[in-house]
Amino acid sequence: MVPPIFVMTLIKQFFNTHPINPDALDRGLQFGDGHFTTLRIVNNVPEHLDAHIERLVHANDVLRIHYPALTTLKARLKTLAAEVGEGVCKVIITRGNSAQGYGFDSRAEANEYIQVSSLPTPQKPLDIELADFVLAQQPMLAGLKTLNRLEQVLLSAEKSKKGVDDLIVCTSDGTVIEAIQGNVFWRMGNQWFTPSLTTAGVNGVMRQYIIESNALANLRVKDCTATELACAEQIFICNSVRGAVPVHSFNGKVFEKNPLPKKIQRLAL
Repeated sequence: MVPPIFVMTLIKQFFNTHPINPDALDRGLQFGDGHFTTLRIVNNVPEHLDAHIERLVHANDVLRIHYPALTTLKARLKTLAAEVGEGVCKVIITRGNSAQGYGFDSRAEANEYIQVSSLPTPQKPLDIELADFVLAQQPMLAGLKTLNRLEQVLLSAEKSKKGVDDLIVCTSDGTVIEAIQGNVFWRMGNQWFTPSLTTAGVNGVMRQYIIESNALANLRVKDCTATELACAEQIFICNSVRGAVPVHSFNGKVFEKNPLPKKIQRLAL
């Protein structure tokens, strides 16, 4: 016997006490059903644009999001960058609108949002600590920059409470993954390392660039614990907006003022 299918029809919907179309609520808002990328615009040029487009394509494939507007996005971002000159551009893709329920129509067209803001001020070397909060592990979503950022919201609150510049975040088994808004690299002797991100974390565009461009000639992708990270001789955090920012101290341990490799220094804001 086939079990009955229960279908509910949304009758009314309100936003801040005002009625709105019951069929039009973005799944990004309802379920965090989407992803995004953030890039830097310098001298009228969107930096690492191809890599950011590839990131969006990969996320669409994994999440099975239908996004026809992607075919013109690269050209539109170039035009936008030429108009803006310099700044930060965030591209948000959601699966689109639906009334309710987790299920989705694979033919539904994605919604696209683009935000442009000014460049942040350059950041001084960071004082960071180990986070108490831990990341969930989900290999299927590992590496993606999805809209589900509640973990980072809570981590940001913890960072503010502790009065530090950033936090190093681990999974429940103690594996170091990343900082709140960037990937982490560390050095022991002449050897540089970065986590594998196979079960959690965001595979940032800047991280990919550092690995693929051989900016750190002696680099290994290797997981470690916070205890091992505390033994590092040098640490830096990177993302696409700020580039590479050196770490001044970790859990109170102050690092010697060793300059980052020149190729890494050039990535800084």
